[in-house]
Order: sequence, then structure tokens, then C-alpha cells
Amino acid sequence: MKVAKKNLDRSANQIEKHQDKTLDKKLSNSNITQSIVKSQDDFSEFQEFQSKFIPKKAKTETLANSLYRIGEIKRSYRVRDCGTLLTFAHEIDSFGEISSKGKLHNANFCRERLCPMCIWRRTLKIYGQVSQIMGYMPKDVSYLFLTLTVPNCSGEDFQKTLDRLFKAWKKLHDTKKFKSAILGYYRVLEVTRNKKKNTYHPHFHVILVVSKSYFKGNLYISHDKWLEMWRKAYGDDTITQVDIRKIKARDKSLSETSDLSDLDGFKSLEGAVSETAKYAVKDEDFIISDNETMDSVIQVLLYGLKGRRLVQFGGLFKEIADSLKLDDVEDGDLIHIDDDKINNALAHMIVRYGWRSGVYQILSKEIKKVGDIE
Repeated sequence: MKVAKKNLDRSANQIEKHQDKTLDKKLSNSNITQSIVKSQDDFSEFQEFQSKFIPKKAKTETLANSLYRIGEIKRSYRVRDCGTLLTFAHEIDSFGEISSKGKLHNANFCRERLCPMCIWRRTLKIYGQVSQIMGYMPKDVSYLFLTLTVPNCSGEDFQKTLDRLFKAWKKLHDTKKFKSAILGYYRVLEVTRNKKKNTYHPHFHVILVVSKSYFKGNLYISHDKWLEMWRKAYGDDTITQVDIRKIKARDKSLSETSDLSDLDGFKSLEGAVSETAKYAVKDEDFIISDNETMDSVIQVLLYGLKGRRLVQFGGLFKEIADSLKLDDVEDGDLIHIDDDKINNALAHMIVRYGWRSGVYQILSKEIKKVGDIE
């Protein structure tokens, strides 16, 4: 048996060495490298350029112009440069075949909070992280979707309203009732704008984790009790509503849901995560045709949101996030936003793109052998 196993191992090694030699020979042939991809259209990222990168990049230039006008010169330069260089990696199998599917490997994202490109990437990252965390949640829990609102405010009162809103959340969070009933939470700030009245509506969306017994025991918090608690925390009895509802997960896992728009609202856990993953602001609320209004809105949002924690994990959410060693959801990496990592056991074709005259053009292509890609 030992001899047979030794012969089997030797045969496997010979096959592996033969494949390596075959691949080296193909990669050393410059004609192969040049002819493998006839045009940019053959790469999967070309579709993503058309649907996502190019529209977002165009909006970043509009934002950069506005930032320049309001005196944020350095920030304007950072935003204008955002996403001008993108690198995609295409796997090469042991037979020298290059995959048409590319994975984003490098990019010069600016990470500015109002940058449309970075808002899009951050939204995907938030959705991915929350989906990951959900996969590790105990099976014997249920989920609630809570929305906490306050009256609309003017641009002049925006910062003060946010100060009050965040303090109210802490007061609510620190109540005995909340701490006893809630096992974990994922909280995100959203700000919408009433364009007709030019007012702002900051509010919290929160996914809450509770035990299965929550709905039948003395830990249960009714809608009226949530409203009472929120009024007291915010210090305003004129608040007329909070939204609290139970949500249920589908059989389909969150990680299998790729289209964030194809979800049925708050009826499912996926829909709730999708809603809360939209990040604090949407670029359509401040990238507008009227320059004067746009500059004013951007100033309100830029200085009002500065230094605030817009996304927060607590309880079970935070424990699982820490155990998974997840990157910071707001300020971390916006390139590798999911588990689809580069396979260092394979060679890759590295394709670099540059933003020129409103389109992405190939700057270079090169082969990276096994272990050479970082």
C-alpha cells in the first residue's frame, strides 16, 4: 500500500509540473498575451463601467466642482481624482485560459463621505458585512426593524438636530427596557431632503435582534411604548410616530442576493438590510442642476455629518463583527468589499484602466505568475 501511495504521489507531482511548464510556455508567448483579449468588451468589468463606474465618476466631477466653489480646494482635488485608476485581475488556469471575469484589485478611491463613487462602494460593503454577520447569528433569534424619526429641520439647524438625535439614541439605548430586551443592533443614520421646502429629515433605521420568546414574555415592547420611550429620549412630545415591525428571513441566504433593489421592502430580512445599507445620504439629493442650491446643500451635509459615526454595531452584531475581524465599515477598504478574494494559487492577467475624456481606457496589461500578485 505504501508503494502504491508513493507512486500515486509521484504521478500527481509529475502532472502538476507538466501543467506548470505548459502554463509557463503559454505565458512566455507574447502573441498569446496579445491575442487572448481582442478588446475591452471581452472583460466583464466593461459592463460594470457602463452601469456603475462611469455614471458615478461623472457625478464625482460635479461634486468636485461644487467643493471647489465653496472653498474646499484640497477635498475637491481628492474627489476629482477618485476612481481615475482601476486595476482588475483575471485568473489564468493551468491550461493558460484567461477568465473574462475580472476582480477589482486596486483603485484610488478618495473615501470622502459625499463622494458618489465611494457612497456606492460603501453601500456594497455595508450590505456585504451585515450579510456576513447574519450568517453567524444564533438560530433561536428574531429580528425587528425600527425607524426613529424627528421633525424636519432647516439647513441652519441641521447640526443641532443631529447632535440632539445622537444623544437621544444613546439615552434610548441606555434604558433598562432596551438593554433587557435587545440582544444586538445594527443602526444607521439616513438623511433625506425635502426639495420643495429645502428641509432635512435625519432619522435612524435600526435592525434589532431579540430572542424568540420576546413576543410572549414581559420583555416585549409595544409600538406605543417605543413611541413613549423615543419621545422621552429626544425630549419632544410632538413626535407622532415610530415604526417598529417584525421581519422574517427568506430561505435564500443574504449572501446569495446580489441585486439590492430586487427585495420586497421590510417584509424580509434581506429587504431590511438593503434599506439600511443605503448609507446616510444619496447622491441624487445633492448632485443637482442648480449650482447655488447644490453648493448650499453640500455645505450643510459636509459639515453636519463631519466626525459622526453614521453606522454602528452593538451587542451580538458587534461581537460577531469583532470575531470575524471585519474591516471598518465606514473608513476601511472600499476595494475588497466581499469574500471574493484574489486566488494567489493562480496566475493572473492584470489589466489597468485610466479615466480619460469621460471613459475608462486600458493603460496596460501584464501577466503575474503564481505568488507574484499582491
